[in-house]
Amino acid sequence: MTIAAPVDVVWAAYTAAVGTPNVAGAPETREAGCARCGQITAVMSPVGQVVSRRFTGYESWTNLAGRRLCEVCVWVYRHRPLRTEAHIVTRDPVTLRSADPTLLHQVLSTTIDPDTAVIVPLRPGRKHLLPDARWGMVTVEDVHLKWQADDAARLEVMCRLRGHGFTETMLGDDAPPYAVLCRLPADEWPQVFDDWTRLTPWRRADPWWEVGLRATRRA
Repeated sequence: MTIAAPVDVVWAAYTAAVGTPNVAGAPETREAGCARCGQITAVMSPVGQVVSRRFTGYESWTNLAGRRLCEVCVWVYRHRPLRTEAHIVTRDPVTLRSADPTLLHQVLSTTIDPDTAVIVPLRPGRKHLLPDARWGMVTVEDVHLKWQADDAARLEVMCRLRGHGFTETMLGDDAPPYAVLCRLPADEWPQVFDDWTRLTPWRRADPWWEVGLRATRRA
């Protein structure tokens, strides 16, 4: 299934999961359009019935004059798994996949395609991330991460170190703990020390570090 690009990440996800939305045409006024995306669908719901008064995620809303949300945006705010699980969205063709560590590692083992959006809740359930997602980036709480070749390489380094038996807590140390190092063949030590140094930029950049940990866990 394909839909015309450019397309909102949310609309691509909805089309893949639910089907093509029933668009009711262009809104005659801004007030008539969806408060988040500006579109009109056959079914529209008052904003107050979908998000609570404590909701603060208005940064990505494009039509604050609107008083209702379209069926697509209602779905993205009410479908709880979107808040609790990592997801991969593509737009050509449109797909939405729940991403376990294996799939997340596969997608992040290279730079992210401009037709792909990656959503990784670091604090599951606390925020709606998919409405803010952008193509070609990793979306976590409050920030969008460019995933470049250096990040893909560091992910493989982290995976290799975890394969040696270093835990998530150990990986945050300045040097590899001897308790694990001593169990490895001596000729592998230089590579371990080199890998440890290569992770230094991530240790100082928490979102990348947390995404890397999630993508190198066993599914």
